[in-house]
Amino acid sequence: MLGTAAVGLTAVAAKTTEAQTARRTAPRRRRLPNYPNAYYYKGGTFNEDAAKNAVIELLEYHGYFIYPTFKENLYVTDFNLGQFTEVGLACAMFANKLGGEFSYMLQDLYLMPNQMLPEHWHIKPDNAEIGGPQKDEGWFIRWGRSYVIGEGEPNLPPEVKVPAIHGDVTVRHCTIADPGDFVGLSRVGSHHWQFAGKEGVILTEVANYHDGKSVRFINETATKAFGN
Repeated sequence: MLGTAAVGLTAVAAKTTEAQTARRTAPRRRRLPNYPNAYYYKGGTFNEDAAKNAVIELLEYHGYFIYPTFKENLYVTDFNLGQFTEVGLACAMFANKLGGEFSYMLQDLYLMPNQMLPEHWHIKPDNAEIGGPQKDEGWFIRWGRSYVIGEGEPNLPPEVKVPAIHGDVTVRHCTIADPGDFVGLSRVGSHHWQFAGKEGVILTEVANYHDGKSVRFINETATKAFGN
């Protein structure tokens, strides 16, 4: 019985793998999305659907596997700054567990070409119902390039340009991360931000539990966009 069941599971796995491989090896988009900022706004309001479509184009360009419910689970924001081409974020949360002996979080982040994820840091959750430790995190680069900036000796390369809409930054030590590289926080609670390369970036973030109420941005508008 066990052998028969194993063969059956193998056959199902093989079919699933074939289907996924077919989608993964489908022709990639030849061009990166390159829309003017106005494309992402309608009547002065951030158009999430337009942003999601552009992010999906970016992922297709890189050959990222897009599962059937991807778009509905995709989160996009311009942090209420009105310049999505310069400052923004798209992400998909896969797991965010709190409780028991361990907590963990897994999500993918997507930045458009030359887009900045604003400078921020994570405070210790002050909600008694949440509890848990201060967020510790790191990023594994899958496609594209990310300039991961945190504490340390200032060394920003000339291609990393902080958008005027964001305002000045307080940390300027840059680690250039390419596919296969992993970069973690220099210390828990430290300020950090990221800047995507010319082909955007797709990265996986691993961490303990993420509490959105415990994130703070140096840009007050961005912090208020998170309701904090």
